[in-house]
Amino acid sequence: MASTALPGAGERILVRGDQKAIIVEAGAGVRNYTVEGVHVLAGYRPERVSPSARGQWLVPWPNRIRGGKYTVDGEEHVLPIQDPEPDSAIHGLARWVPFQVLDQDADRVDLGAVLPARPGYPWPLEMRVSWQLTVEGLRSRLTVRNLASEPVPFGAGTHPYLSAGGSLRELINAGDITIPGATRLTGENAFLTERKAVDEDDDFRTARRIGNHHLGLYTDLERDSDGLARVVFDREDGWQVSLWQDESWPFVLLYTADQVSDSEGRRTSVAVEPMTCAVDAFNSGDGLITLEPGEEFTGSWGISVRQPG
Repeated sequence: MASTALPGAGERILVRGDQKAIIVEAGAGVRNYTVEGVHVLAGYRPERVSPSARGQWLVPWPNRIRGGKYTVDGEEHVLPIQDPEPDSAIHGLARWVPFQVLDQDADRVDLGAVLPARPGYPWPLEMRVSWQLTVEGLRSRLTVRNLASEPVPFGAGTHPYLSAGGSLRELINAGDITIPGATRLTGENAFLTERKAVDEDDDFRTARRIGNHHLGLYTDLERDSDGLARVVFDREDGWQVSLWQDESWPFVLLYTADQVSDSEGRRTSVAVEPMTCAVDAFNSGDGLITLEPGEEFTGSWGISVRQPG
């Protein structure tokens, strides 16, 4: 087993050919991914906390829980409000948990952690995360096991931002995107809970210019013969970035970074977020998973790149 030198505390560098990925032990997320030195992901500097959940895992729920409240078997659970506008608990509990490196080679790292029971989510979960650079690109696998003695509500997601260009200054507006979703979820105040068939305005099943679109949450995903659904981003600079997700992720949310500051890169990247469930699934039940005692969830996703020419 080869060990790769750390660039800083709590980071692991993966290298394969002209590909390089930087994985952080806090939350087991990806901080950066480049091919031939060109940014595929919009990451962040090593001395910074991940802004806007960039590259992070969202466990045990993705996106928002309205008011931070939900009920299981007649008992109400109350989570900390992380986003006061709108009033919600957001993106789970795993984002800052310290993970331990379980195994590592030059192009692969496996990490693990236990999310302890806590107020608001009184059930322990074991997480294992694998990151690997392959001939096809970057891939990751998440496994979560219920350590509790009773069934638990569960959801997961991931939050990579695809860069609009290698310099990290280009806007996404001039790029084309393909989203394989036949159904879009809509709603008010970021609570996207109402399903509707895509129409002329929000149907991206064939490649379309992003322009001023804000995209959104899609499901009923069309999949290739290998069972994978693919969001394809054709950048203005000629690079094509494809994010695939396996059948464990029936939803995908696209966020155009309109609400981030200019210093963090407003509309210079698009978050493509595979999700197991819809927004506020702990209340709506849309896509919500119940993990039985000892049961595991496993899901994989990844990124492939086609260079210009």
